[in-house]
Amino acid sequence: MSGPTPEEARELLEQAARTASTTRAGASWPQLAGLLGLGGASALTLVALAHVPDELVALPLLLFFGWTGAVFGFVGYFARAVKRGFGRRWISTMAGWAVLWVVGVCGIYWWFPGQVWFVAVVSGLLMLVTLLGAWLEARQ
Repeated sequence: MSGPTPEEARELLEQAARTASTTRAGASWPQLAGLLGLGGASALTLVALAHVPDELVALPLLLFFGWTGAVFGFVGYFARAVKRGFGRRWISTMAGWAVLWVVGVCGIYWWFPGQVWFVAVVSGLLMLVTLLGAWLEARQ
C-alpha cells in the first residue's frame, strides 16, 4: 500500500491551509461582539454611576455585571477558534479597558465628583479602547 504522490500531498496541504484560513477568518466575531458589548455597557454604566443617588448605586452595577456576564457567556460558548496573536491583542485591550474602568469609577466618586467633563472623557475613552480593540481584531 502506498501513500499519496508528492503532487497529491501538496494539494492536500494546500486544502488544509485554505480550510484553516477560512476557519480563522470568521473566528473573531464572538470576541468582537464581546468587546463591543463590554465597551457599551461600561461606558453607559459609568454615566449612570455618576448620576444616580447613592441609594441606587447597586442597580447600574448589577445591570453592568449581569450584561457583561451574559456577553462573555456567549463569547465563551460560541467562540470556536481564534486568530493568531489573539491572546496578545485581547490582553492589551482588556488591560486598557481595566485601567480606564478603575480610573473612571475612582474619578467619579473621589477625584472629580459631579464633573460631567470627566465622565464624558472617560466614557469616550472606554468606547475608543474597546472599538479600537474590536477594529484591530477584525482587521487581522
